[in-house]
Amino acid sequence: MKHISRQLIDKSQEAIILALETYNKPTIKYRIEGFCFFYTNAWELILKAKIIEDNKSENSIYYKKVKGQLRKSLSLRDCLRKVFTNENDPIRTNIETVADIRDSATHFIIEELESIYSGLFQAGILNYVDKLNEWFDGCITDKCSPALMTLVGDSKDIDPIKIKKKYGPTILEFVEAQMTELNKRENKIGNSKFRIPVEYKLVLTKVEGDADIKLTASTEGAKSALVVEVAKNPNKTHPNLMKHILIKVSKKIKTKFTQYDFQAVLALEKIKGNGKFHFELDNPITHRYSDELVEFIANKIQANGQYLENNKRKYGELNKQKRKKPSR
Repeated sequence: MKHISRQLIDKSQEAIILALETYNKPTIKYRIEGFCFFYTNAWELILKAKIIEDNKSENSIYYKKVKGQLRKSLSLRDCLRKVFTNENDPIRTNIETVADIRDSATHFIIEELESIYSGLFQAGILNYVDKLNEWFDGCITDKCSPALMTLVGDSKDIDPIKIKKKYGPTILEFVEAQMTELNKRENKIGNSKFRIPVEYKLVLTKVEGDADIKLTASTEGAKSALVVEVAKNPNKTHPNLMKHILIKVSKKIKTKFTQYDFQAVLALEKIKGNGKFHFELDNPITHRYSDELVEFIANKIQANGQYLENNKRKYGELNKQKRKKPSR
């Protein structure tokens, strides 16, 4: 490996550790902005190391020299285009989204946004660890504790009325736009490498494994208590394969619910990418579904006797339109 590549990787790991430390330090108010800055910097550095090693040339990370000007290295987004050539790659989309947040952070970032950013940030950390190992056989835990990999936050509810009263209409408009855009990208990508869907329940129990949120007491009183949010295990939150959904829905509606029925519901209700109902695992790609989806489908069918027939008709028309589209 070239010497400059090793330097870039070392600095990249320092940046990702700073991102984690910044986000996980409860006294810091600059958590989101700080995380975004160090996170995107970490990716830019590791991507440049990857480009150099792939091309066997240190010059590969520079733009063409302009006479009379200092030579500039590739921007983060241009590095992403070189390494992740598919513009819909979930890892690339994750990094680009965090870069967008960084670029807009000067005036609009508020602590309540942690609620919608946390799953995005957590997915990004796992992606970084994975690529560091895949590209350079590196392990971030050589430099920091594995416990630091889990982001700790005190998520605030997104209440439009409270946000407008506290920050004004401009901030509310920004928050709503962020939520809409993130959901739009998540629905399009439909992959946990973009954003990990995180849902929580609070359980008062002596067995930590039964709870999704652990309250850590503090000797300094309630104001200093920490809420540790844990990304859910999809085997628990989304335990069903398609065959399980077919069986469970059939039992509830007391008639056969077929695979075609299910495919129609998935398409027309836009289930895939909806973290409440769907979770996609990698290697191999496996689609998992929650028990909430069983209830959702059964309630739809029981509320409307023509629901399934209407769905199948619309789904059939949709497939016909797709087949008629000329191939490019």
